[in-house]
Amino acid sequence: TECDFLVPCANSLAITEEVARGFPEGIKYCVGATNSPFANEKAKEIFDGRGIMHIPESISSAGAILADSVEWSNINLYQIVEPAKMYGWIRDISREKASDLAGHANQEPHYVEPNLKNVVPSREGAPVGKDFEKWIEDNSSHTETLIVGGGLAGTATAFSLAEKGIRSTLVEQGSSLSPPTGSSNGDSRMYRKMYSSEFFSKMQAQALDRWKDVERKSGIKLLQENGLLFYGEDTGETVEGSVLGAKEVMENLNLPHKFYATGDEIADAYPALEGCRGKPYSGVCEDTAGHIRASKACQAMADGAGDKCDVKLNSRIVSLDAQGEEGKVVVVTENGETITADNAVVSAGAWTNKVLESANLPQLKLDIWQVQWAHYEVDTNVAASIPQAFHFRKENDIDGGLYYVFPSSATESILNDKKSFVKVGVDFPTGEALSDMSSFDYEGSQDVLELIDGWVKEHLPSVGKRIDSYCHPYTMTEDSYFVMDKVADNVAVFSGGSGRAFKFGPLLGDCMASLLTGEAAPVDLAPFSASRAVVSTDLDKTGQRAVSL
Repeated sequence: TECDFLVPCANSLAITEEVARGFPEGIKYCVGATNSPFANEKAKEIFDGRGIMHIPESISSAGAILADSVEWSNINLYQIVEPAKMYGWIRDISREKASDLAGHANQEPHYVEPNLKNVVPSREGAPVGKDFEKWIEDNSSHTETLIVGGGLAGTATAFSLAEKGIRSTLVEQGSSLSPPTGSSNGDSRMYRKMYSSEFFSKMQAQALDRWKDVERKSGIKLLQENGLLFYGEDTGETVEGSVLGAKEVMENLNLPHKFYATGDEIADAYPALEGCRGKPYSGVCEDTAGHIRASKACQAMADGAGDKCDVKLNSRIVSLDAQGEEGKVVVVTENGETITADNAVVSAGAWTNKVLESANLPQLKLDIWQVQWAHYEVDTNVAASIPQAFHFRKENDIDGGLYYVFPSSATESILNDKKSFVKVGVDFPTGEALSDMSSFDYEGSQDVLELIDGWVKEHLPSVGKRIDSYCHPYTMTEDSYFVMDKVADNVAVFSGGSGRAFKFGPLLGDCMASLLTGEAAPVDLAPFSASRAVVSTDLDKTGQRAVSL
């Protein structure tokens, strides 16, 4: 396997002369992890001759010695310090020394040994452990609001708080905002007023006004109006509503829409959906619906928060204390950083309960769905005829019956001069719902991919081959309403987006900000209570949240 760094963990003397000669090209560094990985000096010379720089274990794997140094120089600190802080300090020193050594050696393997003296401290003077307390101070910070999670809800909260002049620090365990491992990543999410619920339809109208604020402040076009067609069988209500339910709400709210009474009418209006012809379908279309550029929207909201929000990527929370000194929230990251805040927002998606557990706060009844989608190739001259659509059909075994397609304008991350692409996916889980992310399979199921392929063949006969596939987590509640509530005096939670939250983006940020400031929320938050029976794990027999007296 090609790689830049070889770290032969616990394989002392494993690199023989034969092994050294046989390693694939491209390795730049061999980083010692325990004892020397080389069987003899000749094996090391072969590595040197191939231009592979060996960072000796005395530099890269000195953790135990460094920890002993802290114990020797400050036994009281050593006995009480949180391990993550010690690990963070050790990693910092090891990274710094390894980098310094490579620099002194001018990236030349033969110059490593002669330059060790330039990076290894002498035995004279105070032990290096004396610097640990100062390192903790230098890696500690304070903010008004800590936000855990850099997806939709986290970045929207940062945006709303910044508008109120409130500083925040946003920590995200991934290497980017809306990382590929989360549920906010990608080119597109639907926005629509076409709901079976008047409540959510009205929320969308409010949210669209706030999306305009984000676009205005960022200078980026995030929403594209391209219409949305609901069509299919009379399935009754689903997590996405229903055709007839949406029609009723559109009529009740006097929202413009078109209704198609038969599959033939749908096929006539949308030639790309020729598969509808002759089917017992009905359909309703909202021309003012469209899609949101998902990942770009999260980045735009974080950027819109400006210097009021400090974004920290690759920062996984290992502990959260909601009862810190003077009622502060205190978190420690995997990097050893300590952040103290007046209050906190947990918007960690599928990792919400893991964060709540670390804080000894009641967890929520949340299911994690593994939800699959893919891109399909289509001739550019055909792509323009493919609408944004959501198809409802009755469930059958593993087929949950809910399918969607995004038009080629919603797949901007795939560049090809000759072909266009559409995104097709399902809105039902692969396999059983999960309780945490420990067994999440980002590869998804081949059986579900075959269902999607079959749907494309039936409903979009002009579409070509599948070019990729993805599986992302949806955090679900039993009633498909989110959780937006306080779980402690100084901790608010957003979770349970249930596959429908993204379209409300900045409005959700306003709701979360209101929980922290005590201002009136822009929507009624009662339906999103963490105390409702379907999400609370902390209820007494009367169905009320238990309170310690």
